[in-house]
Amino acid sequence: AIVRPGGKRIHQEFTPKYPKQIDDVSFGILKHDREKRFFEAPSPGRNNGAALNGLVDSIEFSHKRGFFEESFDLVLELGEPGAVIHYTMDGTRPDSDSPLYRQPIRIGSTTVLRATGFKPNFKPSLCKTHTYIFLHDVIRQSADGVPPEGFHLSWGANRVDYGMDPNVVEDPRYQDQIIQGLKSIPSFSIVMDLDDLFGDYRGIYANAQNDGRDWERACSLELLPGQDQKDFQEDCGIRIRGGFSRSSSNPKHAFRFFFRKEYGKTKLAYPLFGEAGADRFDNLDLRTSQNYSWSFSADRENGVFIRDQFSRDTQLDMGHVSARGKYYHLYINGQYWGLYNSCERPEASFAASYFEGEKENYDVIKIGNRDGGWGYVATATDGNMEAWERLWSIAKGGLEGDAPYQRLLGNNPDGKRNPAYDVLLNPDNLIDYMLVIFYTGNIDAPISAFMGNNGINNWYGFRNRNGKEGFRFVAWDSEHTLLVDEGGGGRLYVNRLGPFPAGDEFDQSNPQWLWQQCLDNEGFRVRVADRVRKHFFNGGALTQEACRKRLNRRVNEIELAVIGESARWGDVRGGFRGGRRGGSGSTKPANRDDHWRPAVDRILNDFFPYRSSIVLDQLWEHGLLPDINVPEFNRLGGIAKIGDSVNLTAEDGTIYYTLDGTDPRLMGGSLNPSAIGYNQAIKIKGNLTVKTRVLLNSEWSTLNEVTFKMDPAK
Repeated sequence: AIVRPGGKRIHQEFTPKYPKQIDDVSFGILKHDREKRFFEAPSPGRNNGAALNGLVDSIEFSHKRGFFEESFDLVLELGEPGAVIHYTMDGTRPDSDSPLYRQPIRIGSTTVLRATGFKPNFKPSLCKTHTYIFLHDVIRQSADGVPPEGFHLSWGANRVDYGMDPNVVEDPRYQDQIIQGLKSIPSFSIVMDLDDLFGDYRGIYANAQNDGRDWERACSLELLPGQDQKDFQEDCGIRIRGGFSRSSSNPKHAFRFFFRKEYGKTKLAYPLFGEAGADRFDNLDLRTSQNYSWSFSADRENGVFIRDQFSRDTQLDMGHVSARGKYYHLYINGQYWGLYNSCERPEASFAASYFEGEKENYDVIKIGNRDGGWGYVATATDGNMEAWERLWSIAKGGLEGDAPYQRLLGNNPDGKRNPAYDVLLNPDNLIDYMLVIFYTGNIDAPISAFMGNNGINNWYGFRNRNGKEGFRFVAWDSEHTLLVDEGGGGRLYVNRLGPFPAGDEFDQSNPQWLWQQCLDNEGFRVRVADRVRKHFFNGGALTQEACRKRLNRRVNEIELAVIGESARWGDVRGGFRGGRRGGSGSTKPANRDDHWRPAVDRILNDFFPYRSSIVLDQLWEHGLLPDINVPEFNRLGGIAKIGDSVNLTAEDGTIYYTLDGTDPRLMGGSLNPSAIGYNQAIKIKGNLTVKTRVLLNSEWSTLNEVTFKMDPAK
């Protein structure tokens, strides 16, 4: 019912059902004839304005978006009597002055088509966008160096050609694979007014150094259908993403998409990262390699396009939440734009997707620009800094004693949980996050070597304000990693353990400084050694075998796709095209076989075989690994059957183990009463977890543990 203040009913009942409502459109009673109407301009507190009779129904397209080899006639249908269809093919949104659809449109080449239905006194239909890609066109796009129709000759400092390099397209190694490579991974299509991208005054690409809501533009984002993958199309906001990469000399920028009511839906509802990932997104990053890239830094020796994704994958494999990613080709108004990497943005909505609570419950701390100065400062991108400052203040006061350290964990000094205390830190997450930094040799996060280790960069931390969960950290923007000079040596031995000064002042607070403070506490150091044992041994996430497998999974994902990136961007030098169309400075493009594969092989053959032992030596020299050898199992867990035996061995000392999930070592170093001195094989009677340490001269080894599951066939 519609009811006046005071309870007088204006309209009693809507039958047979309440009318379907339209976003941003008011619904009510037209005063003079008492008829129910829609009103495009809501007027709270005043008489309703001009009335609408409804919304024009959606347009139906005879052919879905995607990839095509043969021409076809595109039919647009609109069921609303008296309505007409206007369309565009230049990326702009149609209005009543756009071309009028009268007959089927012949589609014989790569085309982006946007259509809207119009009818007097009706709200226009939602704009629908479909991208039709003809890959035989794509591999020859702008081969003569002339920009495609509607595209700008230059943007910012770039005079960029839009073409695919014939040196790659016609290379005997690739001519039969390039189209296959363009279909080997999914593709996104951005469709928008090109002046909003490349225009001198309002183009976000031409003015990439500008950021914020004022530099967000409207666009359509499509996922083109692929093998076993459905498509989607959403209108959303688009911005340029990045920091240093905003340079005006960069011809290939990264993007960030925002799903807001003003554009369409408030969330993208699509499982971009599979069943294990989130399926609803407030925003989405589409990043591309900048450092060690072909397009911006013209780096033929180190361009692998996987470094950042590897760190995020590693954190996931260590059992933590991290920003998931996937590789895509990108098209802008039908023009191929190269290889990109999608990435969840670890802000409040991300945290709420994987942990309890709503996004409004979360504090998210990251780096932000310093007001009026150079460098970055810690800032809250969601929530506030109150809990983070409490955490920093307690750590600043010193954590050598158990009382302040346990206070960060929400515990009494004896380690027992105190519900009156907020949990401020998740120590296992902090330790594992830093192990990713150390192992990959990250020189730009969370403390940056480029700032003399006095400044912070590239980190995110988040915490639910419910008081039960401490701050967690995620690997972010990890391009300066996995670096090794040809033949080994040099950057292979980089040591990022510090200690570094950044963080002594609150505006430079960061997770590595927090790690450094925590190292004063014996209990934390024991925990570090235990996490090192878990991840660097027995098939753990930071063993050579696990790292090779993780990298090769991504290598296999993009191996064919790299051919397209080579054709589009392989001949860029220092941010500018090399003039391959007869200009000066022409050079052969970087390509998969001569450049990408050797760069990948350097990581596989010159980094992974040595890096684990290098970092273990660094940790030992830092005093973080005990000298006592850990107890060894005769088998490393897995499937077992009743009656099987588990044997333990150690060079020195007494072996203690538990079967109840507790640690043989109690806080402070005393022996757990439930620990058992090992003197004979342990019989398996069911699902079993064994935790064990050696005690020698009142010192404990690191923890070793294995888990056995019963063979379901037995």
